[in-house]
Amino acid sequence: MPATILPHELPTALDHAPAGMRVLSLDCFDTLLWRDCHAPSDVFADLPGLTVGQRAGGEANARKAMRTLKNRGEVTLDDIYAQVMPFADAAAREAAIAAELEAEARACFAFDPTVELMQAAKARGITVIIVSDTYLNAAQLRALIENAAGQQVAGLIDKVFASSDAGISKGEGLLGKAIATMKCRAHEVLHIGDNRRADYDSARALGIPALHLEQFEQATRQRLRFERSCHQMDPHELGSPVARIIGLQPHRALLAHGEPQIANAGEALGYSVLGPVFHAYDQWLRSEAEALEKARGGRVHWLFMLRDGHLPDCVHDAGERADSTGRVEISRYVATAASLASSDAYQRHLALEYGLNPATLARQMLLDEDEIAHIVGDPQTDHELAEASRRLLKELRTGKREKLTARRARDMAKGLIAHVRAAVDPQPGDTLMLIDLGYNGSAQNGVDALLREAFGVHVAGRYLLCRERAATGLDKRGLIDARHFDPGLIEAMCGNVAVIEQLATCDLGSVIGYEADGTPIRTANSVKGGQSAIRDAVQAGTVRFARAARRGPVIRTVDAHMARGWRESAAQVLTRFMFLPAPHELTVLKSFEHDVNLGSTRMVALFDPDDATTQMKRRGLFYMKGSSRMFLPADLAAEDMNTRLSLLVQQRFGIAMTYDDCSPRTLEISAFHVDAAGNAATTIAARPTHDGYYVARIPLGPKGGGVALQIGAACEWVEIDSITRSPIASLKGTHQDQPAQSCTRVQYDAMDERAPGIFECLNETALMLIVPDGAVDRLAGPQMIEIAFRPIRHRPGKGARALSTPQLANPRKEAAA
Repeated sequence: MPATILPHELPTALDHAPAGMRVLSLDCFDTLLWRDCHAPSDVFADLPGLTVGQRAGGEANARKAMRTLKNRGEVTLDDIYAQVMPFADAAAREAAIAAELEAEARACFAFDPTVELMQAAKARGITVIIVSDTYLNAAQLRALIENAAGQQVAGLIDKVFASSDAGISKGEGLLGKAIATMKCRAHEVLHIGDNRRADYDSARALGIPALHLEQFEQATRQRLRFERSCHQMDPHELGSPVARIIGLQPHRALLAHGEPQIANAGEALGYSVLGPVFHAYDQWLRSEAEALEKARGGRVHWLFMLRDGHLPDCVHDAGERADSTGRVEISRYVATAASLASSDAYQRHLALEYGLNPATLARQMLLDEDEIAHIVGDPQTDHELAEASRRLLKELRTGKREKLTARRARDMAKGLIAHVRAAVDPQPGDTLMLIDLGYNGSAQNGVDALLREAFGVHVAGRYLLCRERAATGLDKRGLIDARHFDPGLIEAMCGNVAVIEQLATCDLGSVIGYEADGTPIRTANSVKGGQSAIRDAVQAGTVRFARAARRGPVIRTVDAHMARGWRESAAQVLTRFMFLPAPHELTVLKSFEHDVNLGSTRMVALFDPDDATTQMKRRGLFYMKGSSRMFLPADLAAEDMNTRLSLLVQQRFGIAMTYDDCSPRTLEISAFHVDAAGNAATTIAARPTHDGYYVARIPLGPKGGGVALQIGAACEWVEIDSITRSPIASLKGTHQDQPAQSCTRVQYDAMDERAPGIFECLNETALMLIVPDGAVDRLAGPQMIEIAFRPIRHRPGKGARALSTPQLANPRKEAAA
């Protein structure tokens, strides 16, 4: 007989039972009754007039008093509330106890596979009992089961045993007392429960056959814990004045039941992460469509905006499909282009987007490729790019160009209107519900007025994430928006939405225009075949979850908080995945790239942990300023939790930090600028970055030359990680298109390399001389040498010291800091 059983295996548990079995004994909580929340104490937030701390503290005091006065560890609700409300009368305590039992009934449901097991037992003539370590008495526990799961479930139970009645727990003999009461022998019982010690070990010690229910795999358990932790960072929800359960996770039962049955890693990622999110999104879209139809009349047409609307459409198709749905290809590019028929829109877009790569901006302003080649050319250097941008700006400011763009924009608009009409054929008074991941609703900004005027309809954008950068006044909402969550949380999530976009998309190139009949004109699909195959597996898992959720393993009588629960769980899951992705999840996504769109064919890596390790040593978390990668928290997945949480907190709350704030301790090291005219000495404040590394930054002089660092004055042994040259402006997040150049011309004086990168500094004058490779390009701005090193043994009396005063006297020193 196996020792463990998985949740989906419960209906067949009797196949493992010994011959002559007469009694099926089940634990209650997390075996028969499960809760929608992460922890039992999360229910206490739903108690009127009490805080979670008061209720939890009262229970702890009751147990302490019981052990002290009666040498017992088990307590009742009466004992607990005597401590929670020490000065209340009996009626007030009874009312508080009743309120807690009602809150538990709202939070609990019966796990259907357990109920199937109970039904199988009854069909074989086997007695079913509940044996629970709980502060509820047997009558209260039976009533809770009936109130939460219904009389049919409660009717399957022949007897309930509660530790609060017996005064002893399962580990102290409650199981033995139960089988004695049932007048059966140990080998005639099968006990199943989720607590290894209380249920399995205690039963086996008495000779009772037992199975330990492994409610969740270890990775799932950690993921749920991290999701709950992310939810605790949302002050908007936690600060609600209304008493209600916190930490809602309605996907728990579905994960426990379905996830162990999935072998493919991509499908498992879709089921466990995107599944809860997109199921919640689809359920919310259905309620929004119903509300729009009720409020405005007419018909609501669902427009899934490809490419990112592909997965929402697939999830919707897993349920009952709405009457009128269509897949439309309306990218930000074509939506913006169609809006440029208006002079105001033309001028606004030019004003706000000038500074982009000139070829990209030219395409957005509807210049054709011959015009782009003539005006922009093929600039290579920064100077050539600046000149090309000036030529383009001059052209775009002419009335002739504006009129030409307006004519092309009107043609784009006609094709877009034909495209929408072919998809859903809207009639006056109807509503077009635009469905996309979000987050700003930029495509809606471009087409809202166009669609309203063309069809006489209302346009409603309904997004997974919604945070508008401008108060447009358009009808936009999100499953996750500022109505329910703190704007800072939404802003942080939007910063990493690219990973969700890549998983939700389909194998289509980006639409760049339309034929006269509305047929889309697309760019070539630039996504690799391997990435597409992984994405398809992830999407299959997402749809699998959506189908499972429609007939989930849940039996409940009360549906008190499901809409809120799915919304909150979607936010929890997204935040956790975006900021604390698990290594096995990133293994699935390691080769993914993201296409920028908006007239550009650029593909950028979602994350690069190897490069991140190097960059962390050079810059610490500040290496992310201006980085082109789209899923930066994934860079840090292998780092310690302190580093990962630092990023989460900084992005979540927008904390303003500088290099000085994050690294107040410095190593003072003498440095020299060396050129044909001689050398000049200065002092560099080397600052800690990450994992024991420091970085010394030495500005290069206007005439080039070399720089030297007298590292022997600070270190007896040192590890040199990298020596690079980069623009000083890169410290502010600019010049990211100019990667740091490795310096190879390095000479060491009184420094012996004892192992690769490990040097012994033979005396205090030991130094390294760096001569930059190639000439200094002054058009790229002031340059610097960055030396990332880790002291292995400090020279006595020369360790790091706290920075006590601003160092402004020496301009070279200030620039290096």
